Amino acid sequence: MRTRRRYGAYVLPGDPTWLERTLSRYYPLLDRLVMPVPVDGRGWTGAPIPAAECLAIARRVDTRGILQVLEGQWTAPADPLSADTAQRQAAIAALGDGVDWVLQLDNDELLPDPQVLDTAVDRAESLGLNAVELPMRVLFRRTRRTVLEVVAADGRPRYEYPGTVAVRAGTTLAEARRVAEPYLRLLVEGDDRSLQVVRPAEEGEHRMAALRPEQAIVHNSWARSPAEIRTKMRSWGHAKDAAYGRYYWTVWWPSPVTWRLLRDVHPFARGLWPRLAPTADG
Repeated sequence: MRTRRRYGAYVLPGDPTWLERTLSRYYPLLDRLVMPVPVDGRGWTGAPIPAAECLAIARRVDTRGILQVLEGQWTAPADPLSADTAQRQAAIAALGDGVDWVLQLDNDELLPDPQVLDTAVDRAESLGLNAVELPMRVLFRRTRRTVLEVVAADGRPRYEYPGTVAVRAGTTLAEARRVAEPYLRLLVEGDDRSLQVVRPAEEGEHRMAALRPEQAIVHNSWARSPAEIRTKMRSWGHAKDAAYGRYYWTVWWPSPVTWRLLRDVHPFARGLWPRLAPTADG
């Protein structure tokens, strides 16, 4: 019988929209929790972020008093992705050797079943791997009547892999959540349409088709109010990668009406989001 695995996690304080719901889902797994809070109240691009609101939410969820606040400054307007990576790395360092694995789910990523993640870590350890990626469904636009989801060109489900969601304690990140070492990528059984599945496996990538569709993480990505989307565009790590003002008005805003006509809808990664379709859940 193995010793109970110790989990830590970090929560970035820039996105409060889904935080209470998403953190509550995996909080029971945790032994330690860190929030790296910028002392100047500014995010990676230098824009103000709602750090105090995020901290209040995390404290409300933290019924066991395991939250540690890590103060620092992580701003790089010319290269916000580097600040993104540095903030995450500081949080992993703060968790130290008091945990075995670190969960790094973003605040808008809902884990349907925490046991799926624990089982994925079991599989990674059995293969001698230090990181795990899980598939994510991407929700694009919410209205009062529907939720638009990213789907394959033929309308069937499609998943993406924006980065590892669990890493061994002490892991060095390469870019944002990505690692430059062997990792386990779990796939949804039968998925042969997602971009990262169609492409050949990259160096160090170990694939395993073991999940059902309902076990994929629900990524609430752009499924927010207009005000929340504008805040996201000002402060996130890819702020330099696209002309978001034009994208907001020509693609995201009219999508509840134009979704049938839209193709290749990701703001900067060609081929990643082929089209949209309404979904009943999320």
